[in-house]
Amino acid sequence: NMQHSHSPSILTMATIESTAAAAPAIPAAVSEESPFPSKKRSAESPASPPMTLAAAKKALSALKLPSCPKSASEYVRFKAILLKDAKARDDKDTKDNITKIAKEAWKKVQYRSVPSPDDEVDTNTDDDLQRYLRLKGVMQKEQQEIRAKFDTEAKAYAASYVTAASSLLQWCLIEVTEENQQPLVEACKLVSSKSVSSFDFRAHGVDDAPLNNALRDTRDQLAEFKKMKSERALVTKLQNATEEELKLHAKEHIRLLAQAAELNKLKKTKQIEDERQRQTDERELARADGIQGDITRALNKQMKYGSLTNKHSSTRISYTKGGISDKVFAKAFGVPVGTKKATIEGSEVGEKWLRYGASLKCSTVNVKLVGDELVAQTSFYMDK
Repeated sequence: NMQHSHSPSILTMATIESTAAAAPAIPAAVSEESPFPSKKRSAESPASPPMTLAAAKKALSALKLPSCPKSASEYVRFKAILLKDAKARDDKDTKDNITKIAKEAWKKVQYRSVPSPDDEVDTNTDDDLQRYLRLKGVMQKEQQEIRAKFDTEAKAYAASYVTAASSLLQWCLIEVTEENQQPLVEACKLVSSKSVSSFDFRAHGVDDAPLNNALRDTRDQLAEFKKMKSERALVTKLQNATEEELKLHAKEHIRLLAQAAELNKLKKTKQIEDERQRQTDERELARADGIQGDITRALNKQMKYGSLTNKHSSTRISYTKGGISDKVFAKAFGVPVGTKKATIEGSEVGEKWLRYGASLKCSTVNVKLVGDELVAQTSFYMDK
């Protein structure tokens, strides 16, 4: 899942870079009388970054971004496999009528289990159906391989990116001076170029706290340099100001102090309101933990043999629940806030065994959020 981000946001990266751009390096020659002497920033922690500066820069420059699997329905993937098979067999009829034949074939195999290689061939099943089932198995295997490949790439990317990016920023922070901010700015650009939007590091077993801390320190340091430059400019301006200009400055200063006091008041009020909202959100989000369980239990209860119109068909079942916000939906299904659709594997609903080895199984559950109402729909069928 590349959603539900603990990743450094592109906005954060852009903010850091714009802060640096607004505070360009100042000339090295600074008067000894300057009230703001420029000093190299000392490391705040005795622990060194996990990688050397050169190794971090090299690793980050060479880092390959994981390629996210293309989203496609099972039918679309099955159709592609069917067409590939038809070309290999030079089956002109299937090639020329691929959409029609694919729809008919998928209808036959959609709710059928793919036989394992050890299963005996069902002599009651026609050759086309056996081939369609085999191709469905090929489709499922390919999808599993693609997903496994992405998971492997994503895990390797997550570990390398956090270690290399945080190390690079930490070293640049140790070495940065007000006169020479460029290496830190360039490091920010490199870190940003290797960032994947909405990537969930923790979902791949990687703690991104070191990187988030390094990004915060970088933003704070560049902002501090910008502040120092502004203060230095103000001191120079006042040193050369006339008496009248100094009086005007004093009046403006008093006005700004009053404004700052008012802003602090508003800030404290907002902090109290934000804390209340946070507590409200926490109580609301706590509901998300049980939503998938509510859905699967409700659907499982509806899986009854007597509800099937016949043993070769599927029967639709559904579940609705009101009062669900975008945030609750996002947390319940591990998707970005604002996403309106999600799925639950049919196996999560459970299987009900019947006589003679048959059982009732459920297809993939499609879940959507309509307004504040959650709607879950699926079908169940008999599997022999």
